[in-house]
This record gives sequence, C-alpha cells and structure tokens, in this order.
Amino acid sequence: MVTRVPAGQLASFLQFLYEAAGMTRAGARVMADTHVEADLRGIPGHGSRLAPGYLDKLRTGHLNPRPLIRIVQDEEAVLVVDADLAPGPVAARLAVAAAMLRARRCGIAAVTVRRAGHVGALGIPTAQLARRGLVGVAAAQASARSVALHGGTSTPVLGSSALSVAIPGPDQQRPVLVDLAAAAMSWGHLHHLARNGQTLPNGVALDASGHRVRDPNLAAALLPVGERGQALAIVLELLVGALTGSTPLPAGDDGRGLLVVAVDPRRLAVAQSLATGVAAVARAVRDQGARMPGDRAWSQRDQARQDGIALDANGLAALIEAGRRLNVRAPHGWIQPEPLDATSGSQKEQT
Repeated sequence: MVTRVPAGQLASFLQFLYEAAGMTRAGARVMADTHVEADLRGIPGHGSRLAPGYLDKLRTGHLNPRPLIRIVQDEEAVLVVDADLAPGPVAARLAVAAAMLRARRCGIAAVTVRRAGHVGALGIPTAQLARRGLVGVAAAQASARSVALHGGTSTPVLGSSALSVAIPGPDQQRPVLVDLAAAAMSWGHLHHLARNGQTLPNGVALDASGHRVRDPNLAAALLPVGERGQALAIVLELLVGALTGSTPLPAGDDGRGLLVVAVDPRRLAVAQSLATGVAAVARAVRDQGARMPGDRAWSQRDQARQDGIALDANGLAALIEAGRRLNVRAPHGWIQPEPLDATSGSQKEQT
C-alpha cells in the first residue's frame, strides 16, 4: 500500500520530529528539507524513510543534535571543518555556504569536513551550488566497508562512497546533475528493493559465500561496476578519507569525511560559453532520444510536487512510530498501516 502526502506536510512533520529530538529549528529544517527533496527527486533510499534511523542516532549519541562545529583551518580558498558529529545534511549545508562565499571571492574553493554524519543524497548540496551559477563537486565517505573488490572474495574492502557533480546551464533551476555511489547500487536502494519484494540486477551484490545474488535479502557485499568502477571507489576513498583528515577507510561509525569544491565560471570568464556549451550538448543528447544527467530527477520532482510524495506502508508506519516516541502527532489523515516488519524503521543504512 502506498500513501501520497503533500511535500509541505511531510516537511513540517519531519521538522517537528527533529526539533523534538533536540535539534535547533534551523537544523531541523535542513534535515526535513533534505529528506523531502530526495523523496521528490525519486531517491527514496535517501528520503524520509531515513528519518527514524537519524532520530535513533541522535537519541543514542551517535549524532550530535546541537554540534559545536569548529573551524580547524581557514585560508582564502580553503576551509577545514570539524563537524562534531553533526548530522550530514547540516554539515553539508555549512560546507556549501562556505564554498559558495569563497568561490565568489577566489574563483575556486575547497571545503573539507571531518566527523560528519551521513549526508544523504549528495546531489542536493551540489545542485544548491549550481543554482547559484557555480560548478559544484562533492564527495562523501560511507560509514562501513561494504564493497568487495572486482574479481576478489566477498570480503568488503571499500566503502560505497558517493560523488556528485552539478553544472549550471541555461535553466539554472535544473542543472546538469550526476549523483552516484562507487558501488553498482547503494545500500539504500538495495533496501528499498528488498522492502518492495524486487530482485537485484545481475552483478550488483554478493552473498556471504561470495556468489552473485539477486535476492537483496541475501546481499552481504556490494560490487563495483567493473575495474573502472573499482578505480573510482579507491580514488573516492582517498578524497573523502585521507584528504579530509578522516580515516582512510570507513571505520563503521558516523565520523565521516566530506569534500565540497565550488568553481565560479564567471571568474574564469566562461559563464556564458558554459551555458551555451551545456545547451549544445543537451540538444545533441536529446536529439538521439537520450536524457541529460539530472533530467529524470527534475521531471520526477515536478510530478511529485503535483501528486504528492509516495510513502510505502513500512516507511509511513516508521514515521508514525517515531512521532509517537517523541510525542509528535502525525498529520491528520495519516493512517497507521500494517505493523512494521523486521527490516524497516530504524535499520542502519550502510551508505
């Protein structure tokens, strides 16, 4: 069963939940907006269904509801930040704001963050930069080693770290956007398929014995997309681990690394030619019946704003239960679905 709820209603409820968990109003709003934006773009694995897990981590001290975010190093085009276990979307919002200001001043800026929580859909912060006319690049560390090596055993060696690039074009509200994980599939998407009784594509995951598996409930490790995907996974580990001053490989906690880079095309005197170039590439791609990166996300966003966000029974039940625990009443009209199963609710995401 799927229930559709208005985006604004869902955002308000999520904000109340995070405020009840001890976050400031501003921080709670960042969390709510990030979840809803992921849902709108058709990324349910990083949307509101993650909220119960975040709330559990805030309650148990794995994340800090009111972090004392500290600047470790501050130079013209470089900022190094200790996030004090801030929820990832809050740390990412700060990094984006800082990168934006420095890129305007210097033409390019790099912000590294250590000890941050899970950022979620990484295309959200990079799109924020692109909508301000900047090229945005971001990479985020995973919490756990979940990716086996191509042609190796089922032992997870790497994390499924994420990379996103957003490039402004003629329509600044719909930038060219790439948002991908180092593995062939994120754990969030894998769990989404499991909850909905769907199978995995071939070559996505291994079971505990090292055999390729299509049942998401048997997945013990993810696979990279061939040797090139493995090379990307290794490079990303270095960018979000060693370069940010975090652990070189995921350590199984929420002290993750985050890298945000912003480039101002105007300082390179190419702002207009970049927009023209994006338009030319988009025409060539769409003339062949293909999509530009980001097209699907923006179309889904438009449709979901009109139709409402689809929440499956487990996702809706987990949100209602989280509200009950925090004494936050669910919006009128939300009906408690069937009881939660063992894989829903506060399940820890290995993203």
